[in-house]
Amino acid sequence: MSRGIIFGVGLFALTLLALICIPRHLPVTSSATGHPSFSAHLENGHLTLSGAIGSEEAKQAAVTRAQELAKSLKLRVTDNLDVLEEGGAAAWEAAVPALLTQVATLHQHQASLTVSGQTATVKGAAANADAKTKLVHEMSSLLGTSMHVQDQVTVASAVPASPSSAPTPTLTVTPPMAHASRAQVQASLDEIVRGEHIAFESNSAVLTPKGRAVVDKVIPALKRSSEAVIEIGGHTDSYGDPDYNLQLSRTRAESVRQYLADHGVTNRLTAVGYGASRPLSQDRTRAASKKNRRIEFRVKEER
Repeated sequence: MSRGIIFGVGLFALTLLALICIPRHLPVTSSATGHPSFSAHLENGHLTLSGAIGSEEAKQAAVTRAQELAKSLKLRVTDNLDVLEEGGAAAWEAAVPALLTQVATLHQHQASLTVSGQTATVKGAAANADAKTKLVHEMSSLLGTSMHVQDQVTVASAVPASPSSAPTPTLTVTPPMAHASRAQVQASLDEIVRGEHIAFESNSAVLTPKGRAVVDKVIPALKRSSEAVIEIGGHTDSYGDPDYNLQLSRTRAESVRQYLADHGVTNRLTAVGYGASRPLSQDRTRAASKKNRRIEFRVKEER
């Protein structure tokens, strides 16, 4: 057999061996395959995101929201999210940032959310029974009727009582203010927000958990007086560019308006930004600046 034939057979054998063996040792890319899934695990101030979702945009939206929460709640974030190789997005992916906001309302010692297939499972401890009911309702609304929310949330303040000592539950019904005057409605709103501060994340129109809690107190009063026309006024301090402050005050007022509308408030609501044009205090102190950064509710004449 000639030397050329021997060389050719050897080269063919080496090529065949390479095709069989080398792929086994190639590195695996971070893109995932299969069905979309998402998991958020919150434990001792550490938020971990994992799973695989359908697009880089959906992943970035989830990570961005997690980082926003981390800033306001002093959390650490670990991003273990993958993007599906074939981009098989699920309808629930658009709701992930809002779902993270709901999970952040649970006790930060340990809470989790898992979304896969047609089921979303939420675990953790809510502050009270009302907070738990609200959480489950909000998640169901965000995910839609095609998804099932599996509720594994406990109530942190629930303390078992003996049957013999348990008081008889009473039902308190707040009478509607169907024909309350503008002055009465205004007084009611002023009383609710007195001493409170509707807070936003820094240089953002995103309500903080404490900010949402204050707005939540306003909702029942507005629902009792659904005929009232309400102006939501946004105000900033005097620091920074006036045009920027005007825009920020407007977007913050709009954020509150949208939050109220999303929570069943049917009043005619308008959002107005005033920037720093209407300060409550002229002092150049930190306390004065915080006082000037505010949201105000004003009952307007119906036109």
